[in-house]
Amino acid sequence: MSYTPWPLTDEQNDIIELCRTFAKDRIRPAARAVDEADTQSPVELFREAARVGITDFMIPEEYGGGGFTDVFTQCLVQEQLCFGDPGIGNLLCSNGFFADPILALGTTDQKEMWLSPLTGPDPNLTALATTEPGSGSDSASITTRATAVDGGYVLNGQKAWISNAGLADSYVVFAKTDPSQRSRGVSAFLLPRETSGMDFGAPMKKMGQRAIVCREIFFDDAFVPTDNRLGEEGQGFYGLMRTFDISRVVLGAAALGTARAAYEYARDYARDRTQFGSPVIDHQAVGFRLADMASRIDAAWLQVLNAARMIDAGGDVPRETVTASAAMAKLGASETAMFCTWAGVQTLGGWGYSREHPVEQWMRDAKLEEIEEGTSDIMRLLISRNLP
Repeated sequence: MSYTPWPLTDEQNDIIELCRTFAKDRIRPAARAVDEADTQSPVELFREAARVGITDFMIPEEYGGGGFTDVFTQCLVQEQLCFGDPGIGNLLCSNGFFADPILALGTTDQKEMWLSPLTGPDPNLTALATTEPGSGSDSASITTRATAVDGGYVLNGQKAWISNAGLADSYVVFAKTDPSQRSRGVSAFLLPRETSGMDFGAPMKKMGQRAIVCREIFFDDAFVPTDNRLGEEGQGFYGLMRTFDISRVVLGAAALGTARAAYEYARDYARDRTQFGSPVIDHQAVGFRLADMASRIDAAWLQVLNAARMIDAGGDVPRETVTASAAMAKLGASETAMFCTWAGVQTLGGWGYSREHPVEQWMRDAKLEEIEEGTSDIMRLLISRNLP
């Protein structure tokens, strides 16, 4: 794990050590086969992680989870898991992203009903459905419609690039209850997989992070009871933005786990390999590149942890400061991961381009971090609009 300037509790050290060991012994050895399988999620590995308490560590204790609800600890864990493999690491923690809008907007009954099944040795798998074919980072422009009817709503529309779609047992879906509004017209709904009128497309073929299978979701008069609406009508966007602030910081930690993996692999390769009569690491160009990798990782890691601390401080930090800090953390971490995985491939030369070494996969995996939960361009826009 990258250096942490704050002291950790025994409980934090225990969950970090658990995840470090699981990443080394179970995730890294499975990663290449999962990547080659392309559109098959390693569900059995998810179940194995659940049995040792990894998949529900971020769920509150009152619903049976591990109780690590602070974003700071979630970052420490995510960095460890994604050091093993970014796609698998993000899969193992995906239920945490589903839980965030429920914790922000849900009633006590909704939290009990939808969060308790995410805990224990055989948890549900979940999905968060926001992105559409015509709206990615601009979540306020979604067009999926939720029309009020007797006893609830009917949903019509389409979602795209939804992680775990088709595999997931439970879904949070964002739809417009008032199309005349932008963000104020967005509401959130809880749907079980067996909802009539909700269908799934074929698995989408992806460049990287193939452990998480993505599909389209189609809604054709899919009925949702009023009790399954999260919060009031029009509150969905607030829940989504809170989720994005958290997920962007945690994904920043995930990106840095990948960056560290690439750095350590390239460093060890450069120490062991000889060119022109001396270890590759002694060549100035390679040594300087490794120095750049280490420096960028350290700076981005501190940025991620600082943003996590801001979110955990709650109302003590202004909302616009939190949003800007989260965007900075994701931007810095994702671009650091892209640089470090590129630099890893470059350090190994032709062997880095070969599938015999994992750095080429990590480079493909890292690209997603510059896109998901808001592209790097959108992060820069958010920072400029919320400058401290």
